[in-house]
Amino acid sequence: ASHKPSFFNTNQIERLCALSNSTRLRNYLQPILVSRPVGSDNHVRVQKYLSKSMENLGYKVEAEPFTLQTNVGPKTFTNIIATLNPTAPRRLTLACHYDSKDFRPQFDFIGATDSAVPCAIMLDVADSLQRYACNGSAKVCLCVQQCHFVPGSYFAIYLFRRRRSVQRMVQFRFPLRIAPVGSISALPSKRKDALVLLDLMGARNPNFFAHHQYTFLNVYRILPETEAQLKMVKGCLHQMLTMFHNQMTRAFIEDDHLPFLERGVKVVHLIPLPFPTVWHTKQDDQSALHYPTIENLATIFRVFTARYLKIII
Repeated sequence: ASHKPSFFNTNQIERLCALSNSTRLRNYLQPILVSRPVGSDNHVRVQKYLSKSMENLGYKVEAEPFTLQTNVGPKTFTNIIATLNPTAPRRLTLACHYDSKDFRPQFDFIGATDSAVPCAIMLDVADSLQRYACNGSAKVCLCVQQCHFVPGSYFAIYLFRRRRSVQRMVQFRFPLRIAPVGSISALPSKRKDALVLLDLMGARNPNFFAHHQYTFLNVYRILPETEAQLKMVKGCLHQMLTMFHNQMTRAFIEDDHLPFLERGVKVVHLIPLPFPTVWHTKQDDQSALHYPTIENLATIFRVFTARYLKIII
């Protein structure tokens, strides 16, 4: 049976909106706004910062290092997987990558939208919902998962390095063969509701669409529905153009979600079209960011997560 998210009344929406904290969100973002290519000191610092931030919120954090051959020699990559309450009955995975593309020696690439802001939004969602994640009255527990397919449900945060390292993780954690239900190697689509990949966020006036080939519509449609409801509750969102649209696009974007898609995981790839004008340029730094947009995204994803996981507010 398809999963039906909660519908929150105005009072519940107001309580969720009251959890917004622009200072907290900016504080999560600032340490990530550095050039952080794989192998650099900054990359290690950001990795440790993300891990520590999740640990401070009560999550179990796994760091999975491995070495891959690249066009500049061998590089050590590390996937970060944070987990809370893996036995809850719903599984939702939020994902983004935490490195920045290496454009040296031409310039140091910050990657503010690509993907420092998505990382910060995910941390903010985890922080703002922490007190509700597994309270006694909750129907489900919020879970940021470690992908061990423990029977139950989870909200998962993946912080990873680009497609090849994602492939490495997915091949290990998401085997193609069908295993008995309850086995840690059970087929992931039987155990996971959806993976939501956050990408290229933080610039002004983004437009998100459902991608025809690979968007799990039952999950995606919660986002425009949630944004529309939040717009009607005074004080929840900064006034600006609608970001999440019900229209479909046939654009096919090769990105970190593809290895999951190939394993039968239901994917929602959230990437603005067109891409931000600063994409893969030196200008993708703090000056490219529009904080009211970022704050709106954080609020929408908080309510989306609470609705999907049926958290009682």
